Amino acid sequence: MGSKRLDSLGDYLRHHYTLRVDCRGCKKVSILQPLVLLELCQKRGWGHQMREVERRLKCGSCGGRDVRIGPGFGG
Repeated sequence: MGSKRLDSLGDYLRHHYTLRVDCRGCKKVSILQPLVLLELCQKRGWGHQMREVERRLKCGSCGGRDVRIGPGFGG
């Protein structure tokens, strides 16, 4: 069984994963579609690497920026 690298939004698209975004402040969990996020990154001129995406996201509930992204495994 091989492991899958998930270093960019393209990797999430290729493996048909959603993105699970966890806010460490208020504990809200959101599920995002990688294509929607990729289009936003392209529109704003942001990079597609997960480190940069994670750094730019903020929680829709509390506005906090301490969020973590991981695979949601659903389509």
